[in-house]
Parts: sequence; C-alpha cells; structure tokens
Amino acid sequence: ITGGVKMNFYNENGNEFIQGIFGKNKSFGEPPLLIDSKYPANAIALSSTTIYKLKKKSFKELLLNNNEVHYAFTKMISNRLYYKATIANGITSNSAEEAILTLLKYLKHEIHDSSIPFDLKVDFTRKNIAGLLGLSTESTIRTIKKMETKNILKIINQKIYY
Repeated sequence: ITGGVKMNFYNENGNEFIQGIFGKNKSFGEPPLLIDSKYPANAIALSSTTIYKLKKKSFKELLLNNNEVHYAFTKMISNRLYYKATIANGITSNSAEEAILTLLKYLKHEIHDSSIPFDLKVDFTRKNIAGLLGLSTESTIRTIKKMETKNILKIINQKIYY
C-alpha cells in the first residue's frame, strides 16, 4: 500500500541479485504461491512500508471468480516474464555496458514509453542497478561514467538520465 519492497537473494559469493523492486500499489510473491513452492528470494522493506497480505485461499477465489482480475493478473505476470527475458539477454552479453543499456532501454521504452533523449530519470541507485543485473557496484559505477563520456546517458545531480 505504501513504501517499497526489494526482492533479492545472495549468490554463493555473497553478491546480491535483485529480482525486483516493488513500490506503492504493486504486488509481489505470487508465482510461488500459485505453484505451492517455497519463495526463492527475500523480501526486504526499503522504507517504512504498509503491505496488504491476501490469504492463498482468497487469492485463488479472486482469480477463479473474476475474469477481469484474472486477465489483469495474467498480463502483469506476462510483463514480468518479458522484463526477465529482456534483462537476461543483456546480462548474458558479458558486457556491463550492454547489460546496463538493456535495462535503460527497457525502462525508457517499455515502462515509460518514451523516445526523447535523456528525458528518463532513472530512480535506481548504482547499487540497485548492479543488483538487478548481477554486476558489482564498482563495475557498474565505472561503466556508467564511461557511458556518460560516450554521451549515451547523462548524470545530473548524481542522477542518471537516459
């Protein structure tokens, strides 16, 4: 309802991998609930947060008895799968710059539906970007600075604009 939640896990080297960041009026944690599986990630409040918890039985009844809600839910899950596939393609490139660029393009075109240069203010920290892409924070910072010198993005008041 308010605040934000980060879903993450840590790999065997102790590096954080962020599965997603969910803000006001966004849901999370549904897939394991639907398939009767354990949650594969942690959920960490990013600030003072109020969360509405829907019981599994009520959630199932809501989906089974309401076509509009079921369709909206299916569309939301499909968007998340599309995001994961898009980001996975960037991550597997073995190039930090390509991975970061993939994320920025996704945010700009798919989330904000924009094509105007440098109008997207990225509301993620360098550490968040690193966690979302499976990169080290140091590598992410270096790569973003390099991307700025190439005029791929701008940094204004410590915020990234793409």
